[in-house]
Amino acid sequence: MWISILCTSIVTFVFIRMSFSYTQKRAQQRYAKNKEKAPSINSFRHLSKVLFVFSMLSTVLSYWLTFPSTFYFYQYSNLQIIGAFCVLFGYFGLTHAFAQLDDNYSPLFDAYKPFDLTESGIYAHIRHPIYAFNLCVSFGLALSSGLTMVAIAAMIGFSFVIRAVFIEEAFLKSEFDGYADYCNRTWRFIPYVF
Repeated sequence: MWISILCTSIVTFVFIRMSFSYTQKRAQQRYAKNKEKAPSINSFRHLSKVLFVFSMLSTVLSYWLTFPSTFYFYQYSNLQIIGAFCVLFGYFGLTHAFAQLDDNYSPLFDAYKPFDLTESGIYAHIRHPIYAFNLCVSFGLALSSGLTMVAIAAMIGFSFVIRAVFIEEAFLKSEFDGYADYCNRTWRFIPYVF
């Protein structure tokens, strides 16, 4: 019972905070002010919201309801806790990355050219920490819930993120002289791995 309460508290906190944060950042497209349009994946605009809400709610329900065993790819309470803490870690990482990116942020489904390159803080090591921490949240939800459908939702999100990364990097290399050098000094998501 305490595991369900702890995990529900973590995931609900992150769900509410991320929903509020993204709503604020995306209100009236404030991120687009005085910026030129960049290539983006428009088809992910609505799908990202559906995957986010579906994964969060399904994960919380998984703590309290018993689904047929065919819905799960595993059923271990220890992994529920680890997954919930991955979600929490991802959220705090996102908050930190957003603060460092500041006015250069725009969502992958409605991208705009940043004012300049952000190369300090976590961006000195990872080129796409917002994507990395979002994936940490997504795969943390899959791990915490143990539900196959939540894992599939995370993989769908991952496929869009990978596509966005390659589109974004090609665009930034053409727009910023130092971006190719920056790519040589940093990792996409995880230092020394990828």
